[in-house]
Amino acid sequence: MDTGCQKAIDARLKLAKLELQVALLARAGLKRWEIATALGLQQGTVKSQLERVATKLGSNWKDRKNIIWPELEEEVLRAVRSLQEQNKQEISFNSARLAMEGEISPDEAAILQLQGVPSRVGSTYLRQARAVQWHLLLLGEGRVLHVGAAARFWIKPALAALADNKYIRYLHSDNGDDPYRPWWLPYTTSGRARGTRAAYYKLGDASAGDYVRNYLQAWLDGELADYITHLYSRMQQRWQALSRIARSAGRPEPIPPPTRAELLGEARQVLGIS
Repeated sequence: MDTGCQKAIDARLKLAKLELQVALLARAGLKRWEIATALGLQQGTVKSQLERVATKLGSNWKDRKNIIWPELEEEVLRAVRSLQEQNKQEISFNSARLAMEGEISPDEAAILQLQGVPSRVGSTYLRQARAVQWHLLLLGEGRVLHVGAAARFWIKPALAALADNKYIRYLHSDNGDDPYRPWWLPYTTSGRARGTRAAYYKLGDASAGDYVRNYLQAWLDGELADYITHLYSRMQQRWQALSRIARSAGRPEPIPPPTRAELLGEARQVLGIS
């Protein structure tokens, strides 16, 4: 039957209150974790509510023209637009990161799979790499930079700058350690907050080691604080947008992210900066 001939359906009469709140936010483009944070729910609850909506309205309920939806409040619309703009910026950053990482050759991957090398030397290299937040490993005639999971999160802009200028190139992640996944991580990303893993980077040439080491130290001294200010601002914007949605839905505000001072303290502790 043509959609235009179908009987109009009032979503307010078909859905329970929570189902309607979740459906309106999903229809506006919010992700599950954003809806869960704004409404004080578990992501599993959001998923089950959306399944109930689909059962009542049909699997294509977002696109059906015969469903009448209540208008979102202007404050909620502004919050949704704010989140969507932040998500666009995050997608752009992730695209650049993926392009930076690129492909790896089989021989480079084989050299760096230290856990699979049945030798005492390989095990020693791996222990040395994980003992500090970043470490230059001498492998044959080349050098490899190993960056710990937590350090990789906090020095992400520095690593990106080194990669852009061909001093390092991403090889692969190190799955031997747990990812760095602080509780506030969802406030920093529009995607799934899976955490940051340790990783290996190939140096552009054997002589780049000193430059990379000095650059990272200079970046910590001069730019880490500015990066944390930027990160804190982004987290605050996302939290404020989610809080406006929560208030509109009559829900408690989500837990606020750490303060700038708390973020700086955590970064300094992770990176071993006094």
